[in-house]
Amino acid sequence: MSEVEAILEETVPQLKALRTAYSLAEWEAATTGTPEANRQNQAAQAALMRFLADPRRYAALKRLYEAGGAADPLLARQLKLLYLQAAENQQDEAAIERLTQLEAAVRDRYYNFRGVVGGRAQSDNELDNLLANSTNTAVAREAWEASKQVGGEVAGLVRELARTRNAAAQRQGFRDHFHRALELGEIEEQYLLSLFKHLERATDEPFARLKASLDEALARRFALPAGALGPWHYGDRFFQKPPSVGEVNFDGLFAGKDPVALALATYDGLGLEVRDILERSDLYARPGKNQHAFCTDIDKEGDVRTLNNLEPTHRWNETLLHELGHAVYDKYQDRGLPWLLRGYPHVLSTEAIAILLGSLSNDQEWLTTIVGVPAAEAERVARAAQAFARANALIFSRWVLVMTHFERGLYAHPDGDLDSLWWDLVERYQGLRRPGDRRAPDWAAKIHIALYPVYYHNYELGNLVAAQLRHCLDQAAGGLTGRSGAGRWLVEHYFWPGNRQAWPEHITAATGEPLNPDYFVRALDG
Repeated sequence: MSEVEAILEETVPQLKALRTAYSLAEWEAATTGTPEANRQNQAAQAALMRFLADPRRYAALKRLYEAGGAADPLLARQLKLLYLQAAENQQDEAAIERLTQLEAAVRDRYYNFRGVVGGRAQSDNELDNLLANSTNTAVAREAWEASKQVGGEVAGLVRELARTRNAAAQRQGFRDHFHRALELGEIEEQYLLSLFKHLERATDEPFARLKASLDEALARRFALPAGALGPWHYGDRFFQKPPSVGEVNFDGLFAGKDPVALALATYDGLGLEVRDILERSDLYARPGKNQHAFCTDIDKEGDVRTLNNLEPTHRWNETLLHELGHAVYDKYQDRGLPWLLRGYPHVLSTEAIAILLGSLSNDQEWLTTIVGVPAAEAERVARAAQAFARANALIFSRWVLVMTHFERGLYAHPDGDLDSLWWDLVERYQGLRRPGDRRAPDWAAKIHIALYPVYYHNYELGNLVAAQLRHCLDQAAGGLTGRSGAGRWLVEHYFWPGNRQAWPEHITAATGEPLNPDYFVRALDG
């Protein structure tokens, strides 16, 4: 047995047990929000981090990796993945304890906080509904400000999290946590910044045209001059998606329809079974529960679950399709692969599938055949859906630029004027006017900044991969909705290979070419 095989044989069973325990504890905390569950989540996270932080194991992994690892490609890939995980967790006991305490404190506030409107605590779903449907400026502003109240509760803790993460990164020789997270995630910082500069230039003009059109429509809705519009008028807490201003009320299309039934019909049409996933999932809102959505592969042995807070709206139908996209990627893995290689090569790889399948909620064929939009309305709805999908891609791309550049600034200067930095970026990339009388840490209301740091760029990279995959599926199966051939193609070309290769090689092997942003950019031309 080689030294590489020996260290894998010793380490992987322990890692599997600790990661499974952490996944279960994280699930319990997210679904209950109780102090005890949060403490158990913190303890399980700390135990996993301590194991990966072991300096002697890390030194051995680093030596073997830098020496060329192993001739066998599967052994070499496992060694690299284990080395990267250990490198990501190199910090002392005091840092681990501090980091997990801070994250637990922040998690508790996000899960249990409810913004107050009209003297009553409101859930995120209730705030979203107020923002999406209001025609009254005072109501919209109060709901928007309520959605930011949690920022004031956690901002100091998030700054401390950034300092703690930076200290660990700098001890390893990285500039800061932003730099470390990208490098250990197999993404070169300059590659990402160059790619995002390209996307910024490509979206500048079409976004400006779209924003001007939205401003006109919103000014009519709120009976205001376009110059008087504030960030609360755009129908979303962060202007991540388009407001409903077109001729079609997309939420109305889903009124009285069960998102689970629509999702089942969608995945049945692809030949991908999700009933077992849905049975393990937590689908509906309740007090104390995480108000967001995610998918988790508990053990890489088939226990795949999603968390949602479903309502019969366009947003939650898209979200369920999205999370089940993550789930089928996790489910349809080659279980014959070594445990470390079961899964996706990079989070951008699974985000691509989730985005691809979530985007069906704006697809003409899906709306007519799955949702049952009447034939007489099909053309009008299809035209509106195409416009909405294009607007969504533009608006979300600009939002990702805000998030990416903000996090780069956060870790560069965690004690700086982050409130001003946030609004500088919002004005530059989203064209929203900062409220002149507002001084608050609005950035801290975004849960990803605290608990899923340096992640948001993966959504945009996922958009690029999704566009490339859609091109392949159109060629191979003629589309997605109702095409079992598309499901087979995804399983055979994209899911089954697991993490045998790094993400650039995986994309090339699956699609026949390296990541090509032109597929995404061309779709923005309408």
